Parts: sequence; C-alpha cells; structure tokens
Amino acid sequence: MLNNLTWNGSSFWHGTSTIFLDSIRATGLGAINPSTDWKLIDLLKFLYAEIRHWDISHPSLDINRASIEASIAQGDLEYHGLTLNYRHEGIYVSASQMRAAYYACMNTVGSEILEKCLILISVLIHAGREPDIPAELDVLDIRRYLAISAKPVMIEVNGVSDVDLILENGKEAGQLLQKLRNEFPALPIPEQFERLQYCNFRLLNPIPVADLKFYEVDFEGNPRNRNFQYYLSRI
Repeated sequence: MLNNLTWNGSSFWHGTSTIFLDSIRATGLGAINPSTDWKLIDLLKFLYAEIRHWDISHPSLDINRASIEASIAQGDLEYHGLTLNYRHEGIYVSASQMRAAYYACMNTVGSEILEKCLILISVLIHAGREPDIPAELDVLDIRRYLAISAKPVMIEVNGVSDVDLILENGKEAGQLLQKLRNEFPALPIPEQFERLQYCNFRLLNPIPVADLKFYEVDFEGNPRNRNFQYYLSRI
C-alpha cells in the first residue's frame, strides 16, 4: 500500500512500533496506555531529576529539553506559532495516514515518552552517572531497548464511533468529523492533505483487535522533508 493523502471518512490511523505490537494484538488499541500503565511518565520524571541533580549538559538535552519538560508537565508547547500537545492521558489516532506514518517513522520506538526516557538514560550513562532505577518504575526493563532495533508499525482503526473520539483540546470530535465528511468530496487533494494534518483524536474507549489492521512500514527519505515516501505491508 502506497502513500494515501486523503480520508475515506471512517478509518483512522495510529503510528507505533514493533515494541508495542504484541501487546496491542493481544488487548486491542487503547486497553493499555504505556505512558501511565507502564509508568513511563514517572520514569521520565525520575530520569530528568537525575539529570538535574548531576547538572549534566549534553547536545541531546539542548534539542529535547523543552519537549521533555512539556511531557513531564503533561501540557502544551508553543512552537513557531503552533500549539503542540504533550499530554499522554490516552491513545491518539489520526484521520491522516501520512501523519501517522510521519509519527511512526520519526519516533524510533513508537512512543514519545519511551524515546525521551532512552535519550535521558543514554545521556546519564555517557556522563558516567548510570541511574539506579527503582524497580516499580522500570516496568519495561528500559535498558534492553537501548540495543533493540524496532521497526515502525501503523494500525488502521475501523469501526470507531464519533462519540468515542475527542479532540486534542478535550472537545467533542463529532462536529468536526461531520464537517470533514461533508466538505472533503469537493476539495482538491492537496487541500485535503493539509486539513488532515491537524485532525488528531484521543480514543475514549479501547478498540478491539477485530477492528484493527496492522502494517509494517518501510520508508525512504526523511519524514521531515518532501522526499519522504512510505510503503505499508499487511502483517
């Protein structure tokens, strides 16, 4: 399956990685939230406190500090006129296949919080301050993911009702979704694509495995650039 720039009015997409594939296939999408159920936010707080305690500096921190602090605060980050959502109280899906592909291919482990935890533990190890992580926070045995090479995965979500989705700002999604369904048939493909980049939604209820299709993602180019191309293979 090649890049899809439009929306069929019913399917949604979730980008993740092979690290979380078995769990989702076993329990459905949204039954487990790794950020909270697997203590990743608490682990991020612990690791960042270690960074600050030892007053460690590193280029990776300079690049990621603002988003790390926004994730710890579970708030928003203003960036070049955009408001970026760093809340992780639920699982998010997108009406844009391309947006989900961008997330899956940009994030090397399929979770923003896990990726930030790995950045921090790598910085601590590099500085000779390998942390003694409390067992209750290390649910995933995080050190093993420093060596595991994950592959991006995309999940096509079907059968989800509008009432089971809310916008990133917490408002109901139904009105926006119906507006998109009414307007999209008359819009040029490039305009559809642009509109879809801001159509992300939080699931209010888990989606059963029967309503999910799983795809391995291969890609070329950089997801940040126009040369980005991705290809989906059903798994």
